[in-house]
Parts: sequence; structure tokens; C-alpha cells
Amino acid sequence: MLHEERLNYETLKSLALDSYFDGCRDFAVMKGWSHEQIIGYVSYTFDEGFERPVEDLMWQVVLLVLSGGWLPTWEERALRNIAEGIEKNGLENLLANVPQEEAEVFKHDLRILKIISG
Repeated sequence: MLHEERLNYETLKSLALDSYFDGCRDFAVMKGWSHEQIIGYVSYTFDEGFERPVEDLMWQVVLLVLSGGWLPTWEERALRNIAEGIEKNGLENLLANVPQEEAEVFKHDLRILKIISG
């Protein structure tokens, strides 16, 4: 998914929630899909990934939160992807061009999820 401007954290959350809503409406209610299938649908909707590593990292955090702790395999995979992204690029490097307020909101979520400390 190519964009000239970076997709910010709020936009990524909005895209995920819109996709989640559509999946629930079209498949969970109408066809009896499970929560895991809906999360798969959301993930598949953006399967090509994003242009920037920081967008991919933020996307993995969004998917982790949407999994709601109900899907251990999703949680393990998301945590692994998040850890690999941070290890490969460094969190501060990833957030270098992110506005301070947005970076703080993102780091706040990472702290709540116990991905980073402090």
C-alpha cells in the first residue's frame, strides 16, 4: 500500500476498525464467522503491508489490540512481529519522524501492552 505521506497511528486504527466493522457485518453476523476469522479478514485486507516499517509496527500493535487477548496464536505472532520490528530498526529510529504527540500515544500503548517499560 503506497502513500506519499506516512499513515499515522490514528489512521491505521481507523482503517482497522472500519475493516473489522465490515467483517463483522458481512461475515460474522451473516455467515457466523468467529472472532479469529474476522481478525484474519482485517489482516488480509492489508496483507501487502505498508510502505514504512513504522507503519507495519503500528499495524501489528493494532492487530494485537483487536485480537483482544482471545486469540493466543495471534497474540504470539503479533508480539513476535513487534519485537522483531523494534529489534531490527530500533524504536527511537522508527519514531524519529513521527510527531512527538503521536509517538507518545503509541509508546503509551506499548507500555500498557508491556512491550516496553517506563
